[in-house]
Amino acid sequence: MSNNLTTVQLYGGAIATVIPQGFLDASMLREVPDTQEVYVNSRSKSDDFNDGLGFNESVIIDLLQRVEEEDDKKALDFHLKEIADLNGSTEWELLKYDNKFDQLATPSAAQTCIFLETAYKWGKVSEKEIVISCIGLIRLKDVETDVLITVNIPLDSTKYSDETLNRLTESIKDSTKLPQRISTGYNILLEIVKKFNIKDKSLFA
Repeated sequence: MSNNLTTVQLYGGAIATVIPQGFLDASMLREVPDTQEVYVNSRSKSDDFNDGLGFNESVIIDLLQRVEEEDDKKALDFHLKEIADLNGSTEWELLKYDNKFDQLATPSAAQTCIFLETAYKWGKVSEKEIVISCIGLIRLKDVETDVLITVNIPLDSTKYSDETLNRLTESIKDSTKLPQRISTGYNILLEIVKKFNIKDKSLFA
């Protein structure tokens, strides 16, 4: 996995972490909010990364106002609900959760999870979107910031009946049976969190 990751400087060099090779800085294509860094999968079928990813994943790093909630899990729940609301998701579920993260470059509270969203385009039942999001939350109390890191894995809804989606969610809940693409996405998230290194705290001033 680490062979397919590359170090990047975020927010003008104030933060460093890793991003999968073959991912493009979305700000080169469109306007991105100042609080965000967004990378999109720009790989083609001729590329030979062989890490289990597809061709439409994205990575989003967002610096958010710290939630006024001392309980870290409740703060994560708040952010998950906000993501679902912003995306117009009608159904969402937390499938995997871990708060035993102790390998951060920057000392802080960190949690990781796998989150399922189902939304319907323009309210049409026939236009279903399914997204698996591997999400990390790093809470920086001293600078009143919650760092939300998301690896988005859109699924082809035409291949997922309710029955196959149920089987997928059960396999994710059983952490020993993560499907390859989702396992890759989650491991990428873990590496991004592990390598997350704040180099200049004046960013948060």
